[in-house]
Amino acid sequence: MAQHDYTIANQSAPTARADINNALAAIVSQNSGASSPSITYANMVWYDTANDILKMRNEADTDWITIATLDQAGGTSSAAVTIASQVEAQNGINNAKMMTPLRVKEAITFNQIGGHLAVGTYAVLINNSGSEIAGGTTVAGSSLRYAIALASGFYGVFTQAVGAAPPDDPGGNNASGTWQLMGANCPGMVHTEYENYEENSWSAGLFLRVA
Repeated sequence: MAQHDYTIANQSAPTARADINNALAAIVSQNSGASSPSITYANMVWYDTANDILKMRNEADTDWITIATLDQAGGTSSAAVTIASQVEAQNGINNAKMMTPLRVKEAITFNQIGGHLAVGTYAVLINNSGSEIAGGTTVAGSSLRYAIALASGFYGVFTQAVGAAPPDDPGGNNASGTWQLMGANCPGMVHTEYENYEENSWSAGLFLRVA
């Protein structure tokens, strides 16, 4: 640990040599000490040994900027970051602050409109329009349902024994807004009769909410 004023005064050779060595010791130790150097310079680095914090002088030479906190025992460091506020996370009004998992959750929850996904969101939705939807087609959310995974592992597949018609509704909630089908066509509901049962099945596709 060493600090220096970085001024080598006129002095005898041995004293000048010691002064220079002290200045070099301050440089290699990052001006470390329990208190800040008495003489500071713009962009000067100081390791605060009292708090294990690495700091740098601002360009105006008026204050210290925290760079990182060092864990001497654990051999790790944590950078000084500014976390976005809840409002900044929800409204997306800052592009220079960090997001925590909590802030991400708050932003997602806030931007769900009435319990529905926001514009610009992708979702797997069931085609409940009654007919095939062509790839790239834009459809109203009232023709789509939020997909629900069934015990069979399929989306929107319902079966009944022969003589008992299967449900004519795929379940799930209607999607609000307007959606565009991404990729291949999404068929409409298909009714199939087998030897021992009848089945209604609905196809699901990847949609992008556009409005």
